[in-house]
Amino acid sequence: LQRLTLRGDIRRPHRGLYDKPSVSKLTGKMVFPPRSSFVDAIARRDKLRVLVDGMTAANDLGLTTAVPARSTIYADTYPRTIEIEASAGDPKAVRPVIYKLDFKRIAAKTAFWAGRPAMRVVQALTWFRDERSSFDAAINGIVRDLSRNPDRDKIAQDLRDNIHAVPAWMYPLVETITRRIAEDQTEGAPEPERAKGDHAEDVH
Repeated sequence: LQRLTLRGDIRRPHRGLYDKPSVSKLTGKMVFPPRSSFVDAIARRDKLRVLVDGMTAANDLGLTTAVPARSTIYADTYPRTIEIEASAGDPKAVRPVIYKLDFKRIAAKTAFWAGRPAMRVVQALTWFRDERSSFDAAINGIVRDLSRNPDRDKIAQDLRDNIHAVPAWMYPLVETITRRIAEDQTEGAPEPERAKGDHAEDVH
């Protein structure tokens, strides 16, 4: 891995994390993985069940353009902050893109959704709780994102099987999401795949 990193075939944006950089055909700039890829890679590496904060989850699902300066990651681990230079190795970067991940110990009462397929959906909806006028837009965005997600069926099944674990106010929202996903499948929607175009491979 060290030899491949020195040769530029792969990157090491943080200790123990590697990815293969790609270059945008439109801009010529490096395309690096999103914050969620790094969070998931750390979870796999350290064998953690993680729960991201609501704004981070909403951003991961494309429900908001608000980009958190720091993300709070709740997990069964010791508190620490990890800073990842996502743009490491990009010679055209004007300034580095830094992801700041604040790991905090998870509380037992909030641990149910940690590490589960539907974790980001539940956390994103929680973030919208005080903006009920935005519920329809949030639901539409979640269904749209899941239509491109190869894990769509796992996420939908997780929501159906564990709907008892969401708060009462969220119940009808989750019901609507799972119903619309089922309707898409019934209508013969194509199997989900990631949107084509410039994208970076996941972090390992």
